[in-house]
Amino acid sequence: MLFCLAPNTPKFEVFRLLNDELLHFLGQSVNTNTFCRALLTQDDIGKACWGNEPTREKFKLLFNALQVAGNDTKLQLFAVMRDNQNLEVFFSAPERNLFGFMSEGCQKALKLLCTHLYESTKGLGPVKAAGGTDIKAHFNAYQAQAVNGNICKACGMKELAPIRAGILEGDQWRADYDHQLCKSKYPIFAVHPDNLIPLCDVCNQDAKKAKDLFKHKNGTERLAFYPYTEEAKGLIDIVIDNLRDPEPTIKVNWNTQDPVLLDKLNTWDEVYEVRSRVEGQFRSLEAIIEGELRPRDSAHLVSRISDEALPHTINTLKRKEWAFWYQKLFSQLQQIGTPDAEAFWEKLKFTQKQAKKGADFILNG
Repeated sequence: MLFCLAPNTPKFEVFRLLNDELLHFLGQSVNTNTFCRALLTQDDIGKACWGNEPTREKFKLLFNALQVAGNDTKLQLFAVMRDNQNLEVFFSAPERNLFGFMSEGCQKALKLLCTHLYESTKGLGPVKAAGGTDIKAHFNAYQAQAVNGNICKACGMKELAPIRAGILEGDQWRADYDHQLCKSKYPIFAVHPDNLIPLCDVCNQDAKKAKDLFKHKNGTERLAFYPYTEEAKGLIDIVIDNLRDPEPTIKVNWNTQDPVLLDKLNTWDEVYEVRSRVEGQFRSLEAIIEGELRPRDSAHLVSRISDEALPHTINTLKRKEWAFWYQKLFSQLQQIGTPDAEAFWEKLKFTQKQAKKGADFILNG
């Protein structure tokens, strides 16, 4: 995460209830040999899960697979879920092969059930009623400016969802919820309330997808930031090389030598493709200067850089796309100093003149 979540971030009660129901079911399955109503709670969530045929059938499928596997597998699966409810502890010492003891059939049935709970069961009327709110209302509470705002906490580059004037709160669009621990590899966390965070569409759909926070593609292990308490924003520098060249190079660098933090930074970068997105946005410094600062002369350029280099309030970071990254860029430009800024201004003027000449030639023949 670029920014950690606010301490008062609301939890979605429906996820908590479904998570508790799954844990209850696994516990009851240990000493039960027949699929029956007693495997689920007598609360509204248990009644809703039993009364909904598709959900009940997914529970039954997992129960039957566990019956074939035997009591040791039942007990071990229950223990795995029970003992890993604290995700902050899990992130500090991740178990990367939670289900190695289970048969392929058991793993498949577990994934089907957990995915169904998230994708379908959470939307059932009785389930929403038991939770007291639906997911749109939860997103609105999450997004409230005093909590997390409308900028993606993973990248700081995009809004979570456009806010439309004249539209009731319940009818506004919402961002998709991302499973930090993807449900295909960590199914028992599919409805864990601490595992689901709204992200922008680029982070969720284009960059992250089903990447494993704790394993590289080649299978080697890695660590990741815990989104409720850890963040990358204080560990990042923007570096500008060869300012006087026709095309200065802008890079994102880490400003720590701590091996654990470096590991987490590299995970965050790889999962959300942070460096490539920022460096792609900053590929033309001249375009940024023209578009963002609109300088009139070298003195005005230095003044505008100084203005934009000022640190932002947390509310601005929550509200304005790219605010963090542009402030970092202009802060680095400010450190370069006036002589280089003046040289850059002369180059910018020359480029603008050449572009104007070219445009006039095309228009006038």
